Amino acid sequence: MLNFAAQKLKPSEPVRYLFSVMVIFMSFGTFLLPLGSIAQQQEDDELKITEEIANSPSRYTFKVKLTELDDLKVKEGDEISINQVIANRPQDRDRLLVEKQRLELAIARLETLKVTPPLAPRAVPITPGLPPVSYETYKANIAQATTKLELAKLAVADQKSLIEEIAQLNEPLLVTHEKAKLKTLKIDQQTAELELNKVIANLKDAQAQRQHQEYLSSLAIAERIERANANALAYQQQLLEFENQQRSRAYQLSDLNTKLADVESRLAQVSTVRSPYPGTVRRIRWLEQSEGTINAEITLRLGDPDPVPDPE
Repeated sequence: MLNFAAQKLKPSEPVRYLFSVMVIFMSFGTFLLPLGSIAQQQEDDELKITEEIANSPSRYTFKVKLTELDDLKVKEGDEISINQVIANRPQDRDRLLVEKQRLELAIARLETLKVTPPLAPRAVPITPGLPPVSYETYKANIAQATTKLELAKLAVADQKSLIEEIAQLNEPLLVTHEKAKLKTLKIDQQTAELELNKVIANLKDAQAQRQHQEYLSSLAIAERIERANANALAYQQQLLEFENQQRSRAYQLSDLNTKLADVESRLAQVSTVRSPYPGTVRRIRWLEQSEGTINAEITLRLGDPDPVPDPE
């Protein structure tokens, strides 16, 4: 057709016609571009609406832990209301509540039980020292008795000399008289010797008594030191026992508090499960069983009742 138009037109006409055709096509393309954008926009809007419908909260899935199958209070197809009980574990809860009360009582008893620290031992009374001793009196008595004995001996010797001189005078009566005096002087000498021996014995007795007192004093001092050491050792043992009791009490409190926290944590896990939304139980899926509990997954269809369960 273009060739035919070119044959009928003048030499300058084909160029002008071709330019007109190009302008017509360009105008038609410009018209088509907005139509394509509008179609794409409509397609995007439809996809967005579809996604919003797919992501709408029409289902709610959650997991529960059971001890027995009877702890689950609903079945598939049941219509439930908001806050309706779905699962409950009364036996576990009662057991844990009893255990919690027992632990709390044990903790309260330990906290009120005060361990009394031992009293420091009293000082052992000091044994008084012995007073100073003096033997001067005994020594003076010995000196006096010694002098008296020396005088008695001298008197006896003088009397013997006198008797010998009188015997040369041939005076038998006088000699007899002086011999009688000699006997008396010898008795005095013996008495002086006995007195000297007595005062010497007194000194020895005083010295022996002092030695005995010093021995008894040394025994008292040794006993005092032994008592002080025994009291100190007993106090150290009592103090060690007190510290052991304190550590044992702290350990028991820590252990009981740990057990109480564990019981409270398990109590929180066995709390009554209530439905947060009204709806229909669409599916109950039984999961693994571990540590004496049965795990289940429950799917609710929110909104209008739909008793038909989802296929597994």
